[in-house]
Amino acid sequence: MRLGPYNLALVSCYLVPVWGAEAMRALTSPYSGLTDPVHAGAAIRLRTFLDLGSDGLMQAANGLAALKLLVVASLLAYLIEFARAVVSDREPDRATVNVVLIFAVAAVAIWIMPALAFDGAAAQHAHVAQLLLVASTLFLITVERHVDEIAAARVAPLISAKAEATTVTGSETPAPHY
Repeated sequence: MRLGPYNLALVSCYLVPVWGAEAMRALTSPYSGLTDPVHAGAAIRLRTFLDLGSDGLMQAANGLAALKLLVVASLLAYLIEFARAVVSDREPDRATVNVVLIFAVAAVAIWIMPALAFDGAAAQHAHVAQLLLVASTLFLITVERHVDEIAAARVAPLISAKAEATTVTGSETPAPHY
């Protein structure tokens, strides 16, 4: 198994409790998580983008918290898939990896990147670390897949040449003649 799935599993082990706690804190808060500057910034930008009223800010904040909880659920599903893959000595399902990476990158794009771009003071070191963890995992898995595609492209002509040589030399088992 490659390093990418292990890296994504480690990142998931970190992000599930961190983002899960943030999402639950926002969903159970009477202020819908608007006390967190990063979450509030994302909710304000979403409210402005969707042109929502004053009640829309609370709805946007709750919607973002629910979205973060959905990302946590996908990360948890990946951890389960990864554990099953390790036990059965196979690669994790590629579709699951793709969905989890898309969700994690979307979460970073929604919460952390705007905080860095518009208000660097709101983004704490933990948020920057989360950005780097997700970006490095995405980079590693992308590079590994590209290397696999290159290796497969180099091996495919060799396999077809060997198949042609086998049929030309007649080293196949002849059909019985009765």
